[in-house]
Amino acid sequence: MAQFNIDSHIGNGKRLEWLALPDRGETVESIVIAVRRAAMKKFGDAVWLKRWTHVVASNGFVTVQMHA
Repeated sequence: MAQFNIDSHIGNGKRLEWLALPDRGETVESIVIAVRRAAMKKFGDAVWLKRWTHVVASNGFVTVQMHA
């Protein structure tokens, strides 16, 4: 499972971002789903319906973004 902290997010009023470090062999899609599920537990079920994007950096980190 990817390593991220749902309580440690960056926000600018229009979106929230989480930085995740994937484990070996883990897919980007599974990381995004794990972050979305953790956000649902923290903020409620409605966040699942928000627009979500992700960016994969060259060092392997994945930035998952939830747009308002």
